[in-house]
Amino acid sequence: MTKNFGKVRVKNAAISEATDSPVMLMMNVLQEAGYRNFCATNSWEKELCALVLTLEPHCKTYRLLEALPQHNRPFDQADVLNALAHLGYRAHSAKTKIKDIDARLFPCLFVARNGNSLVLTGRDQAVFKVYGAQGSADVRLERLEQGEGRIWIFERFDENAAPTSKFMRAGSGSSWFRALCGRFNGTIGQVMVAGLMLNLIALSTPIFILLVYDRVIAAGSLETLPMLATGVVIALLCEMILRKIRSRGLSWLAARMDNIVGNKIFTHLIGLPPSLVERASVAAQIARIKTFESIRDFFSGSVFLSLLEMPFVVLAAVAIFMISGPLVLVPLFMVGAYGVLFYVVYRKVRVAIRLAAKNSSARQQFTIETFEKIRAVRGYGLTSRWQSKFRDLSGREMLAHFHLGWLGMVAETVAHAFTVISAVATIGFGAHLIWTGGMSTGALVAVMILVWRVLTPFYSLCTMIPRLEQLRNSIIQINMLMDLDTEAMEAKTAARLPRIKGAVRFSHVSMRYAQDGDAVFRDLNFEARPGDLVAITGQNGSGKSSLLKLVKSLYKVQEGSVQIDGFDIRQLDAPDLRRHIAYVPQQPDFFRGSILDNLRIGNPLASEQDIRQALVHADAWDDVSKLMDDVETLIGRYGVETLPQGLLARLSLARAYLHPSPIVLIDELPNMLLGGKAGENLKKYLADIRGKRTVFLVTYREDFMRMADTIVTLRRGVAPMAGPREKILETLLEDAA
Repeated sequence: MTKNFGKVRVKNAAISEATDSPVMLMMNVLQEAGYRNFCATNSWEKELCALVLTLEPHCKTYRLLEALPQHNRPFDQADVLNALAHLGYRAHSAKTKIKDIDARLFPCLFVARNGNSLVLTGRDQAVFKVYGAQGSADVRLERLEQGEGRIWIFERFDENAAPTSKFMRAGSGSSWFRALCGRFNGTIGQVMVAGLMLNLIALSTPIFILLVYDRVIAAGSLETLPMLATGVVIALLCEMILRKIRSRGLSWLAARMDNIVGNKIFTHLIGLPPSLVERASVAAQIARIKTFESIRDFFSGSVFLSLLEMPFVVLAAVAIFMISGPLVLVPLFMVGAYGVLFYVVYRKVRVAIRLAAKNSSARQQFTIETFEKIRAVRGYGLTSRWQSKFRDLSGREMLAHFHLGWLGMVAETVAHAFTVISAVATIGFGAHLIWTGGMSTGALVAVMILVWRVLTPFYSLCTMIPRLEQLRNSIIQINMLMDLDTEAMEAKTAARLPRIKGAVRFSHVSMRYAQDGDAVFRDLNFEARPGDLVAITGQNGSGKSSLLKLVKSLYKVQEGSVQIDGFDIRQLDAPDLRRHIAYVPQQPDFFRGSILDNLRIGNPLASEQDIRQALVHADAWDDVSKLMDDVETLIGRYGVETLPQGLLARLSLARAYLHPSPIVLIDELPNMLLGGKAGENLKKYLADIRGKRTVFLVTYREDFMRMADTIVTLRRGVAPMAGPREKILETLLEDAA
């Protein structure tokens, strides 16, 4: 009897359901959470789960979900490898047979020649622990596929071992971009070798012309012409092949660099501490992401080719010297002239580019601010004044770019003049050498071609001075960005609480939005025990929302300390802490996707029943069920469905209900919402979780404040008050009277 075990053939394999249960449990949990492709009929999904459970038995759920491909079609081999790469495992492959696999390489993925696959998790002599589509089992070697296939082995990726890591760069002294370029030394080396061969072959054309003039035309002999022509044709064919190889290498280099740097910049930006990101405008963030476009164009443009050609101009110069002797001084002198031109113009271009960049940034930021505040501009009658200011900014920008373009045109014009002068000088001195018998007419024609080859790279560089300076600035910006520590880097030295109880303490806390700015509030002191309800009230702009962001570690404390379970929040892993805190912001944020996807952000494993209960509790189920696609309706800032603000607020509340967190932060909600069914349900929710979850609620309503254990009152210009409910309420009522 034979049966298919996984997708690799196995004879008489007994299936162990007990061993299979963790994988199937993971599959069932993921399927209930909306990942429909994790079903019993899809084997690649099972093999991924088996590898994850073997490689990292205690893998956090959120890490696995973040690593999964964002689609619901059945997985293939690439999806499995990509998911493991996102989990931090580097894959290596080799051709082998199952019998030759060393036990130290487990767990591994074996893919047979016919595409069938099998996960090998262990080996005891001739008995293998294997996993396939039908489960796991201990199988003897002779019952497994004996043919050759490809094995994929996995090792944990060490970030500090990467050349671009701060640890390695501290030793090498390289910048981030330079270290990244080191990854492509092999490709650049191949391109350089191809360039060397191309320049050697390129010498055949002037030599052919020289021989035709001196050996064929001058001597009147046609016997050697076919042989010379054949040689030139062969050289041209070889040159065409080499140029194609070099072009493919450069295209691959540009595309690969574009992909790596673009992803790295975006990943680094969203990983920076919120305090750093929020200081920059939207325009500045977009400019950072687009910074690499000039670098990508550089690698695929003529400037990079000119730089690659520069080392090989020596070959052409040597050939000129061999043919005409002192005539080589003409191109060498002109190379010096190009160098002086480059230096003079480059210094002026550096200043012009900085001015143009500042003016462009000012106009772009003004444009974005205008569209963000268009209602206010119209409401206050500022339209004409706004148009006048935009014209001024646009005029300054255009003038700065005109000056920059003018410098580029001057450099190009002078460089072209140098080229013409070199041609005239070569012909003039060459004619003198011909008259004195120092060289032949054919040699002069050949020298002219070689002079062009010597001067062309320098001419190209002089015409691209603005682009080179933009490239330099882009690389500097990228290096400065990548030198900033992300929250993940800071978290390596931070602590993680195995279990958060929810005790929160503010000790002499002062809050400023900038180091040199005025304090939003000063010397705030209070303590919330696990399960307490803290009501936060105060005037607009007094820092109520900022207080919640301090608890969520979105803002950093300048003075004093915020402690959770006795630990200073600055010593804790901020991203990990935020996963344990449910948050309802004052302005709810929703991303392009379905309502279901947005609700599962806080709890990716929430079942459909949990989601329905949360929507009912938030008084949003009736409105959502009336939509065309129910909870699958696409929403988002730029989505196809624009929902009312009231419904968005209730959806945000439902998302918090789904989040099984020990700490809940609820910013100020619309009074209309709190006065209706959603508000009554919120009161029941707060009563149900009293003693179980610590809640911070921003409100000015007395009915909610009377539910609190502690009330914090923030007042602009006055010291905040914090204390027991009855004491603070009495003070507030006296002040109101």
